[in-house]
Amino acid sequence: MIAFSTGLRGIARLLPVGLLLAGSLPGQSARAQDAVFDAISGNLFENVLYAQAQLKISTPLLKLTDVAVGTGGNSFALLGSDGAFRLWNLQAGSQQAVIKTVKGAVFAPSASGMTFLVGADDGSVKLIDPQSGKPFGTLPGQSAVTALATSPDDSLAFVATAKGDISAWQLDGNKLAWQVTSTARAILKLAVSADGKFIAMADEGGEILVLDSATGKPTALKGALGQSPESLHLTQNGQKATAIGDHGALLVVGATSPAADIGNLKHADIGMTGGSAVVLRADKSLDLVELKSGKITHKIADLKTAPIGLIYDEAAAKVIVIDAGGALQVFDTVTKEMVLSIFISAQGWALVDRQGRFDGSSSGLRGIAWAVKKSNFPITSLTQAFADPGMLSAVLDHDQRDLRTIPGNPVEKFPMPPKVEVEAISTELAGDKAYQLMVIATDQGGGIKDVRLYHNGKIVDVGAILEQKDAEIDGKHVRVVGYNVWPVPGPNIFQAVATGSYDNPGEQAEMRQIFTGDPRQGRLNLITIGVSTYSRLPKEYQLKVAANDAGRVKTAITAYSQGLFTDIASTDLTDARATRAQVLASLESLKAAKSEDSVILFLSGHGITDESDWYFLPSDATADDPDSWISATEIRAALEKSGAQRIFVIIDACYSGGTVENFYAVTSFQKRFLTNGLRSSGIQVLTATRRDQLAPESAELGAGFLTYLVDQALKGKGDVDPRDGWISSQEVAKFTYQALPELFLAQREKNPKAFRAAYGADVQEPDIFSVGADLLIAKAK
Repeated sequence: MIAFSTGLRGIARLLPVGLLLAGSLPGQSARAQDAVFDAISGNLFENVLYAQAQLKISTPLLKLTDVAVGTGGNSFALLGSDGAFRLWNLQAGSQQAVIKTVKGAVFAPSASGMTFLVGADDGSVKLIDPQSGKPFGTLPGQSAVTALATSPDDSLAFVATAKGDISAWQLDGNKLAWQVTSTARAILKLAVSADGKFIAMADEGGEILVLDSATGKPTALKGALGQSPESLHLTQNGQKATAIGDHGALLVVGATSPAADIGNLKHADIGMTGGSAVVLRADKSLDLVELKSGKITHKIADLKTAPIGLIYDEAAAKVIVIDAGGALQVFDTVTKEMVLSIFISAQGWALVDRQGRFDGSSSGLRGIAWAVKKSNFPITSLTQAFADPGMLSAVLDHDQRDLRTIPGNPVEKFPMPPKVEVEAISTELAGDKAYQLMVIATDQGGGIKDVRLYHNGKIVDVGAILEQKDAEIDGKHVRVVGYNVWPVPGPNIFQAVATGSYDNPGEQAEMRQIFTGDPRQGRLNLITIGVSTYSRLPKEYQLKVAANDAGRVKTAITAYSQGLFTDIASTDLTDARATRAQVLASLESLKAAKSEDSVILFLSGHGITDESDWYFLPSDATADDPDSWISATEIRAALEKSGAQRIFVIIDACYSGGTVENFYAVTSFQKRFLTNGLRSSGIQVLTATRRDQLAPESAELGAGFLTYLVDQALKGKGDVDPRDGWISSQEVAKFTYQALPELFLAQREKNPKAFRAAYGADVQEPDIFSVGADLLIAKAK
């Protein structure tokens, strides 16, 4: 039991102990609960003292040796000192794959990022599937490969050699389309026009030639740069070729302007229009250059270290500066501000912008923290207010959304989270009887935004709050919250946490107690919702397998969970029955669940987002009325009010229509809202977003990928950790998390064109939030 200080006991006395010891809440009304919320909001920003924070990187960053950018600039690859290639997709705004299976000094991602090309000294080029890392083809050759590129639609691969040869290969079948010898020297640079009709080459002496990409025949465009090329660009229609030499020579072939000299440089990258370039000088000056005149527009920054390469996104007015030490910086070429940092480690990746927003892989974020007053707070402690999946895509304007709104900048104002204690009030340790305890939160300067109590992993609903008192003790704001909970017979765990004004939690306090009584078997409340037919949406938004998915999950759980529960209360809402009113009514019914009961909620249908929430579309939803949708906030509130302590939510969200870029945006938003909302409630969540219009996704399997794997897990494949003959919700989530990318890749091999059209270079990957208590679902057969 946690000992109280004199000051804390004093504030604890402010609570009406007679009420706290009462076994029920007579007269507790919605207005009383509103008063609690009013008290919280009224004290939120009073006397908040912020501290300055400094970003601390404890994970060793990976040394980088080279970079290559795919045609069109939507993908790039980094070569690390560990010999692995790291492939990035700028439309998704994330690292997509780590390729360790091949070696080579010349490499390039395809335009879509779906193929990775690695050239060898013997003239061969290996074609790699980035997600699996496995070669799926080899293009033969005889002379050392010196440059690689693909057409914008990934149909052709262009290979340049040390002997001056260029060959074009049809990637569908790996057939040679043409081969020409265009120069006697090694070709160092290739550039493909945006329409894919022309390809430009520059050899080591600076000779420039433009070819017809369909035949390999030279056009009239040619010129002499006079030095080794550093950057090469071809306009959309192939009528102008722009080259910058490694000593600053500038040549625009096909223009009337004369050659120019932009000064000594280390690296350069020409923008997509050919109108400007970013160059790095020997003195580490980063400059924006206007190419019509060759004059410097302005200096962007003075760098502290010499980078190994630049990636200039002219449309977004951003440049990515790639440092050999594993840190990438994104600068705004107009405002000259450094807007984002990218950290590459052997374990993963992370992004942090100037305002504290962040994104990254869980392993990549693990070594990043805010150092404040001799304390280190993991950057993930600010997930609720600052996590922004896909933020790099938004920064580069590849994503059709803005960066998320944040409450402040941690560097300038970091709210120290409160300290928290939990103390029992009741003395009787009897299961199934009311038990009172209190949580005491003490402000450390960053305010007290929220106080949460978790009982056996699930958040205790605000309806269980007896009373809340705020006071000042020794100059510090202290909040005491009394709770009325109902322990189950046997071991019970109570965990308390309080958050600062940025929704950042401090260290949790824990109390464990064993309560008398015989543990009981509970009921399973199974709600399966699937919508394929939308009566108020256009034809193109009708889905294929969502309703069948719901039936499949219901059948599997009902069949394999026999004997684990007293009974199964099943609610099956599909198509016309899955209206907003009926879905909300089914969620409302969970309020009657008891602590020993369990809940499984399955949702399959359209999932969409706006700037404030994620939404599930019921069957009577309309496209232009958000009030006809069901928000994640509403779902979370209903689950928090349920008495059941074990809750498992499976969301197989569909996104049909729109572009691949839209799909990336929806996926990012879904991850953010479901992470922030449901994870903090102590609810286990398994979720994925898919393109339901894609026929191969359902034709062979008869279900969406996520649903198919949940079904397989329940049938026995999920019994892996531990292999004990029983299958739990965490085992289902873990099996699905590991198996879904592999299943996706296997199906993609059967119809790569359709998958590329729907998903681009992305691979469907689930997200799992296993914060709540584990739930035994099935017996393996």
